[in-house]
Amino acid sequence: KEKIELDQDNVNIYLCGPTVYDDAHLGHARSSVCFDLLRRVLLSLGYRVQFARNYTDIDDKILKKMSESGKSLNELVEFYIANYERDMKALNVLEPDFKPRATYYIEPMLDLIHKLSKNGFTYTLEDGVYFDTSKDEDYLSLSHRNTEENVSRLSNEVEKRNESDFVLWKFD
Repeated sequence: KEKIELDQDNVNIYLCGPTVYDDAHLGHARSSVCFDLLRRVLLSLGYRVQFARNYTDIDDKILKKMSESGKSLNELVEFYIANYERDMKALNVLEPDFKPRATYYIEPMLDLIHKLSKNGFTYTLEDGVYFDTSKDEDYLSLSHRNTEENVSRLSNEVEKRNESDFVLWKFD
């Protein structure tokens, strides 16, 4: 394995932000406040902190909400992002340095899926392209979990090869 050199003065933090199809809830507030506290502690200790929190701005739930509301994708996500940012400001959470959105990275996502497919790590079902976790011997190594502990939190509506497999790209 390759040794990674750490920059002793700089800390980069990435927080998975909300999927913006509805207003923020207590779970969003909790994660934002916890990471804000970490960021402030690191800043007070003299570290330079780069903080990114993403928005998932394309998702099944967003598409469903678009259909129900009659709003465009842009109208819907901009509305809920504004609400989320208003709520985080009310909690005195510092603004992130970067606010990437999933839609900014569609092309790199497709490139990665193509590369994974070319190397035999994916399979296709009628609803999308899935990552085959059994093909990656290092899968779960960072989490120190085993396959039995890594059960899907969602119902298995499609016939995945392994319960731990996950969708990389949905067709609908």
